[in-house]
Amino acid sequence: MSTIPHLPIFLEDDGIEQGSRIILKLIRPDWNLDKIRYKLFTDGITNKLVGLFDDSRPEDDGVLVRVYGKNTEQIIDRKAEFENFKFLYHAGLAPDLYATFDNGMVYKYIKGETLNTSTVREPSIYRLVATTMARFHRLGTNGISARDGTIKSELWNKMEQFANLIPKRFSSPSNELRFRKIFTQGIENLRADIEPLKALLENIESPVVFCHNDLLLGNILLQSDDTVSGRRPVSVAFIDYEYAMFNNQAFDIANHFIEFAGVQEPDFSLYPNVDLQMDWLKSYLEEYTGESLDQNDQKIAVLKHQVDMFTIASHLLWIFWSLVQTEISVIDFDYLRYAEMRLEQYTKAKSSLIK
Repeated sequence: MSTIPHLPIFLEDDGIEQGSRIILKLIRPDWNLDKIRYKLFTDGITNKLVGLFDDSRPEDDGVLVRVYGKNTEQIIDRKAEFENFKFLYHAGLAPDLYATFDNGMVYKYIKGETLNTSTVREPSIYRLVATTMARFHRLGTNGISARDGTIKSELWNKMEQFANLIPKRFSSPSNELRFRKIFTQGIENLRADIEPLKALLENIESPVVFCHNDLLLGNILLQSDDTVSGRRPVSVAFIDYEYAMFNNQAFDIANHFIEFAGVQEPDFSLYPNVDLQMDWLKSYLEEYTGESLDQNDQKIAVLKHQVDMFTIASHLLWIFWSLVQTEISVIDFDYLRYAEMRLEQYTKAKSSLIK
């Protein structure tokens, strides 16, 4: 990846299509703008993602424009995200990055379908996710410098950062009223949980690796081949690295298992059952360690216990995140309801896992 140009352009929410065409003219001057097809891929809960295609060219030549959500620079280190993107590209785990602009980036379109709550449960697919995550985690620290020169989990600092951004009082009176009904004791009791939870989870010694940290179903693309009998899953690719950082291995896996529930209307009863978890973890560990493992290998049981415990941390992190987004985001998503649902899961996980 050569030097990535930065374009001094800011895309407003109501001008993304026109602004994307201006960007395309700069990075693809040979394309005929009269023949460009524009497609909104997701009106996501953090960013907007749009595709630009010249139908006279192969679809794989398409360009994706990702527009950062308004105010998200308060919770996301965009410079670190850019460095992560470059690192993962060189490792073969990220697409070509063509340019950045004032509130987003432009990169190569990856043909594929995002997972859903059904496809993520298919053995041929979830094993691909497991092995791809293992490759991600196995990258080590080559090419990435820890923030203070040592390699340790950044989870707890991120959690504190989100907690510190939660307003003393929400600017929307209706949000403030709903918040007080849901979080009857405010959030101080949750903030007080951070340090003891950190001590508890550090004690189970989950390795610190480079994690994606946000493997919701929409961030996993499935590539398939057509065969006589149908479509055959070939590989998966992870996208969106804005929350990538050093973290405990078990957090990334636990976080992904929770995302089996979906996001728009999450159903947490879809958390994978024990058999699926054990098969997933076996695929993961075989790729991560390079060893062939028996299903009853103790390494799998140890990792499962670590993953179980880190579900607590995942719920707590995204509770804080959701409350920040409630105040700062302009995206049409009920973050406060999502915070409430994660609080319910957090309470259940704590009561069942911490003795």
